[in-house]
Amino acid sequence: MNTKSRMTAKLQNVMRNLHFVDVWREMYPTSKIFSCYTRTHGAYSRLDRFLLANDGSLDVRRVVYQVRFLTDHAPHLFECETHITKPAIPLWRLGPDLLGDPEYKQDLQGVLNGYFSTNWGTATARGIEWEALKVVIRGESLSKMYGIRTRLDQELTQQEDVLAVLQRQVDNGDASESDCLEVCGRIVDLWD
Repeated sequence: MNTKSRMTAKLQNVMRNLHFVDVWREMYPTSKIFSCYTRTHGAYSRLDRFLLANDGSLDVRRVVYQVRFLTDHAPHLFECETHITKPAIPLWRLGPDLLGDPEYKQDLQGVLNGYFSTNWGTATARGIEWEALKVVIRGESLSKMYGIRTRLDQELTQQEDVLAVLQRQVDNGDASESDCLEVCGRIVDLWD
């Protein structure tokens, strides 16, 4: 048994004794994704792992190895949900950032005009009209925020795909690291 196999066997034994699981391997038992590339040896490995207690307290939703850039290790992340009781959901508040968006203000103005022309004066109490109006504003705002988030997620995924291709080209000597830095700058801008 070679050193790598012995180390893997020792790690698996420790994990089994402590009731830990390798989250990524649990979700993708046959996949061949690596977190580390050593240029010196030209070898890939999966050194970086998420080990979690196998006690059912977390439901892992997603595990991702991201693109390696300017390092030999690929960052990775996971999303999970805990079974711990969450506090009550706070009341919804209109985000001030949306009010700075001219398109949102124009859309909201159209929705409010439609609401008032259709509904104002139809309820028996002003309180009911006010509550219904708040629902309309909340719905329009959430729709807009969801659209923005979806668009940003699509742009981010596209830039990460471009970065993955560039990273392979850098590894092969077909592209420069400055090309990768430019794409990284766009990714950072999307996160801001």
